[in-house]
Amino acid sequence: MASREIFADRSSRDDSLHRSLLRLAREAAAAGTALPGEFELIDRLGCTRQQLRNALADLERIGIVQRRQGAATTVDPVGLMMSVRLEEQFEHSELLARLGYRSSVEVLESVPEPLPPHIAALLQVEAGHPSVRTTKRWLADDRPVMLASGYILLPDFEPRMLNDSVFTAVADVWGESLVWEIATPGAENLHGDEARRLEMSEGSAAVTLELIGVAASGRRLFYAFEHHLPEFIRYSLVRTVRPPWSGA
Repeated sequence: MASREIFADRSSRDDSLHRSLLRLAREAAAAGTALPGEFELIDRLGCTRQQLRNALADLERIGIVQRRQGAATTVDPVGLMMSVRLEEQFEHSELLARLGYRSSVEVLESVPEPLPPHIAALLQVEAGHPSVRTTKRWLADDRPVMLASGYILLPDFEPRMLNDSVFTAVADVWGESLVWEIATPGAENLHGDEARRLEMSEGSAAVTLELIGVAASGRRLFYAFEHHLPEFIRYSLVRTVRPPWSGA
């Protein structure tokens, strides 16, 4: 038991150091500066030299920082953007952790409700099909940054409260996993409940994602519409260029 507790404590410290270093990397990239020197980082992060070097090596491995002997450690802004890819699916809590935030999630609503006609058409079921309507909010360092409202289909009208992640909830209810999503990005100004729940003023800009989750059987089992604050989360999309490539 003691060894497991020591390992968990060490893992927690490593995660905290990683988040703090990512935060400094974001700040350096925004300012167009290099990271502070090793001794300043050790002092600010409250870690040992070896812990810092291990953490920097992790960020270097995923392309966020670039290190050269005798030179300042620089941050690659493209590497930072690549850490959150639109074509990759992660739980939002994990996505925020990748950016160095301390993340948490709140379930604001979880209500059994017949499926509205316009959502039923997207999920290819009859209007009024049983579902659970959920609203969740994700926080980054205690600041609301993402809001998702959506529907998970149910096989019957038995009331259910689904407070887990959508992937866990769909697997529990339907006995099969979601294997892909149709994700349509957009943008809109926040108003009403969305502005209030994200603690933003009316008319503030937000990135939107409309999502349809498809299971291994091909059934469409959930729909969600999300608002993400671009000041905190920016997505990148990697596109290939069709051959033949021009140039020498």
